[in-house]
Amino acid sequence: MKPRRAARPLAISTKSLVALVLSASPAIVFGAGCGVADSVPIPGAGALAGAGDEPTSTGAASSGAGPSGGIPADHGASLGAAGAQAIGTVVSHLDVVRIIAIGDTGEGNLAQNQVADRMSEKCIEVGGCHAVMMNGDNFYDNGVADTGDAQWGPKFEQPYDRAGLNGLPFYAVLGNHDHGPSSNGVRQAQIDYSQLPVGDGPGMRMTGKWHMPASYYDVRVGDVHLFGIDTVDFTSDDQARDMGARVAASDATWKIVFGHHPRYTSGAHASDNPSLGMSGMFAMQQAIYCGADMYMAGHDHNLEFIDKGRDEGCPSTYFAISGAGSKTRPVSPSVPTERGQLFFTDKTEGFAYLRFEGRNLLFEFIDKQGAVIFTKTISK
Repeated sequence: MKPRRAARPLAISTKSLVALVLSASPAIVFGAGCGVADSVPIPGAGALAGAGDEPTSTGAASSGAGPSGGIPADHGASLGAAGAQAIGTVVSHLDVVRIIAIGDTGEGNLAQNQVADRMSEKCIEVGGCHAVMMNGDNFYDNGVADTGDAQWGPKFEQPYDRAGLNGLPFYAVLGNHDHGPSSNGVRQAQIDYSQLPVGDGPGMRMTGKWHMPASYYDVRVGDVHLFGIDTVDFTSDDQARDMGARVAASDATWKIVFGHHPRYTSGAHASDNPSLGMSGMFAMQQAIYCGADMYMAGHDHNLEFIDKGRDEGCPSTYFAISGAGSKTRPVSPSVPTERGQLFFTDKTEGFAYLRFEGRNLLFEFIDKQGAVIFTKTISK
């Protein structure tokens, strides 16, 4: 049964986890083929803001592609149980691409709504964004049971019902609180929600923002290619081979891989993340992000940026964590600082903003009060 549409949370106008630890052999956690990769089209160029320079004053927000959030209704038939769809076309004529990245959002609390307000304000300020990446742990503490789960409203639809965000596609990946050994959540429910029609009746979703066509997939926004992976299912050799090949084959100027678990972190999971790495997660991540410009993750509830060169086998890849979408987690002083770290905070919720223009990337962390707390310009 579809959740009732509740009143929109009060906008904050003033600018004011449990780790996934595997005790069993990874071979018995998930089998190969748990995720079916997919390439997803995005709206036609005429539906997106982005041509030319950003305005210096506040302007109208991007309308996206209307109520469906960007994917056409006739976007092919389902090809598999994981929700894979036919490959669609991509937009290729955007002079500027603007993307928001958030993670660990699924609380439905005040902080999530504050961050959403600032996301909306940023997108309006710059003349419209094109997409939002969601880095997993979309629903605390145990994912969703089905497409009619009551959490869809207060933890996703309502927080992001904002003028600057309406019409944008939110490209989501799965976290350890969404499915897997430390969750009762149903992975397929988050995939199937993407397919529901938009409306107010039973079996419908409030908006078309949510996009998870499969547990791992890729989508190209102009000359920016996004590769969403399922780091909970790190024993899937199919995922590593498939997505690694997609990254290698892409001719996009910018390639961004995003998943839930970080490869490198100075956060609270610095102590237990290596246990997953020894079980095979690091190898799976590296097989995909090596050759990409950035690997973006969540899991640790902080904001962190690590310079390229940290992974000597993939010397051109930067690492970022945007996992403070609804809460933070203080880090013990005993946790070592990652080599190459350029920025870290566990003091405030916030999000990442990425602006791509030609061979230049402007990366910002913005806190829940709207302050830009870190800026990095990358040129290729």
